[in-house]
Amino acid sequence: MSVLNESTPLIPSSEQPAETHAENEDAFDRTGLRCLLIQHLSSAWGDRTAEFAVYLYLIDYFEDTLLPSSILGFAMTLSGIAWSRWAGSLVDKYNRLWLVRASILVQKLSALSCYTCFSIMLWDQSKENLLPFDKIRRLFSLSALTTPRTNLNDFVTLPFLVLVFSGCILSLSNICISIAVEKDWASTICRGPTSSDKLSRLNTYLRQINLLCKLCAPLFVSFLTVGYNNIVSLSVLSLIAITSMIFELYWIRIVYKRFPTLESEQSDRLNESHGQQPEAELVATTTNISTGFEGLRLRMKRLIAPEWTELIRLPVFFSSLAISLLYITVLSFDGIMVGYLKMLSFSDDLIAEMRGLCVITGLLGTALALPLEKRIGTERAGNWSIWSMVLSLAPVLFALCALTTQSSPGHPGIGLLGAILIFGGMALSRIGLWAFDLIQTKQLQIALITHPKRNSLTALQYTMQNVASLIKFSLTMVFWRPSQFRWAAVASFTCVSSGALVYMVYVKKTRGHIMHLDWIKKIL
Repeated sequence: MSVLNESTPLIPSSEQPAETHAENEDAFDRTGLRCLLIQHLSSAWGDRTAEFAVYLYLIDYFEDTLLPSSILGFAMTLSGIAWSRWAGSLVDKYNRLWLVRASILVQKLSALSCYTCFSIMLWDQSKENLLPFDKIRRLFSLSALTTPRTNLNDFVTLPFLVLVFSGCILSLSNICISIAVEKDWASTICRGPTSSDKLSRLNTYLRQINLLCKLCAPLFVSFLTVGYNNIVSLSVLSLIAITSMIFELYWIRIVYKRFPTLESEQSDRLNESHGQQPEAELVATTTNISTGFEGLRLRMKRLIAPEWTELIRLPVFFSSLAISLLYITVLSFDGIMVGYLKMLSFSDDLIAEMRGLCVITGLLGTALALPLEKRIGTERAGNWSIWSMVLSLAPVLFALCALTTQSSPGHPGIGLLGAILIFGGMALSRIGLWAFDLIQTKQLQIALITHPKRNSLTALQYTMQNVASLIKFSLTMVFWRPSQFRWAAVASFTCVSSGALVYMVYVKKTRGHIMHLDWIKKIL
């Protein structure tokens, strides 16, 4: 503690002591943090609303099959696989503010396009008698879908194709915003003497906002669809998308200006890339010399292989692979599970309430992640979290495989005990899932925080997750009948368990051992 004497100024000068600098770096800019969280709340709300609404309207149209929802999810995921690395490279190359603004614009316009497609479908269905030619009606409307259809040719119409395309663009814009704000901006803002603790707190805030939106947005959409007709609900959702687009395009600049480190760190990064420009030009010149198939092969090798090879060599790769395997599951409240539950004759209100319960338990998981991490360490906390998820999903698998009954042809039913095991098991599994998600996000950020291509490597994890989601939608495209859903559940549980085993490899590589065996020696 310093002693005040005659030479000590009463008003501190701009040259502050080192301790004061450390304290300032340790604390967030509270106003800037609030601005960032408000921006993220608006973006996450639009994302979660569109995600739930698109599947809900599809399920209302196609009541007897999971195939249309699976095709939409498959296409959106495939676009993420194809373009997520490119999205990450955009974050590395271009101005941060400009890129996020462009992504916001694309995100909102894509959501508006989806809502417009559904509006056209509804209008065409109600006005089907105005279309005299069957072929025109078949191409431009969904009026032929008033009876159950299972053939692909029965629902591939122009509005549906535009809907799928818009969903793909929406998925790509969401990935770009997530990499830019939740990963790149968060890592840069939290740099300092206590970057690990600051990063944990910021990740927790962002994840809790995601979960709150995941809770409230489906309830809001369900309220609109139950209380009003579909045209009115779509109009309200479109108006919200337009309003939030105008707000976010303005507000993101305020967020950017509140954190000067975003601009200064980007300037340093761009200067480094300019310094490496002659080497890049030499590589480009060499590539141009090669022509035909061999030139294409060399070009792809230079662009893709080094980054994948670099990520695979890092210990954090096994952590990324583990969380990616968790995406191969139908045992969560996504569009596929919601469609299956509606086929089991559960009401929209009950499904929304149970989804809300799962989000509440997910919020509990995010609240427990940081204390658990401080008590037993990051790696062990992740291990406990992922295995708790596996154990919680075991009753869900049992209910789907052993307690479903064939109440009508092609439509399985389920008793009270089965419903309790399904909803209860999925709710408990969200605690481990979201705790693990938060812990793994921090592991990836810390592992790549000083890497010059951290956003491109982060995008590779998104690619792995999208590949996993693609496998999930492939499962439901194969087992599209409700009576076959149990086989998709078995495959899902197997993949989640495999993810837990892969994470143990990561724990072994980082800690040298998986668990302490001292307590076993004491018992023996």
